[in-house]
Amino acid sequence: MQNTRKLNVDLAAAVRAVVEHTPQALTLEELLHAYDIQTCGAEGYRLRKWISGLGHLSAWEISTEQLSAAAQAMIDAGYKASSPNRDLSALGTVYRWAIERRLCPRGFKSPTVGAKRYKEDIRRVYVSDEESMALRRRALAFRDRRFGVFINLLLDTGARKSELLERRWHEVDLEDRQILLPTSKNGDPRTLHYSEATADLMRRVFETRPSNSLLFEGRVPDQPINYKAAWATLKKAVGRIDLRQHDSRHIVAAGMLRNGISLPVAAQAIGNSPAVLAQRYGHLETKTLRNAVSLQWAQPS
Repeated sequence: MQNTRKLNVDLAAAVRAVVEHTPQALTLEELLHAYDIQTCGAEGYRLRKWISGLGHLSAWEISTEQLSAAAQAMIDAGYKASSPNRDLSALGTVYRWAIERRLCPRGFKSPTVGAKRYKEDIRRVYVSDEESMALRRRALAFRDRRFGVFINLLLDTGARKSELLERRWHEVDLEDRQILLPTSKNGDPRTLHYSEATADLMRRVFETRPSNSLLFEGRVPDQPINYKAAWATLKKAVGRIDLRQHDSRHIVAAGMLRNGISLPVAAQAIGNSPAVLAQRYGHLETKTLRNAVSLQWAQPS
């Protein structure tokens, strides 16, 4: 017999909630501060120069033209194209967060949409297997043993540093060796995978693992640590002062492509655009495909 029981739902109340929505009166500085507190993000630090110029303005009244003008001022002052591009991307992340939580006026559109982006020189990074192993091993010698875990996770997963620093223990599965990212940079959930060796290291370093605590909590409670100084020391120790923490993503991507993984799969694994990955490392996939095709040349017809 078909169940004809009606479910009670107050559609009128749902409609009223939309009509009665009241946005939060926030300046850009207040919005960034709220975002950092709620997400343990680093956008406030990255955007500190923007706060000095635009922080006093209403977050909802800043225009695309104002953001484009500020970005151009950075270029004119000698910043590389990557700086305003990354800043606008970080600001866009904050605005998406505000829109999802209905902090902004109804119908609000992020002013970062349509803001001018600048063409960047392609940065290609080569790190040998020996150098990669040296990074892993030397990181284990730091007083803060968590730094060794952090570096090994970077080189295992190809994650962005913020994606690791913001993680809490309830998102970590040591048995299946994976970390869940509820929301990645592009807004979609993603899973990071790491090795059994790194899982064993995590078990040894983290004797207690409270469910809602950060893996890499700093001196300020519930705020992630900043490993900037430790990274500077590490890269000097291995003789690669040119390296950036973000380069770990390139190391992982290049390694996958050299081992025959396709561009779309590699891009999905590190949470990047296949088009961006093709620009940087398409030559590696071409080499892999050529080697695959050449195998049949030696076969008898």
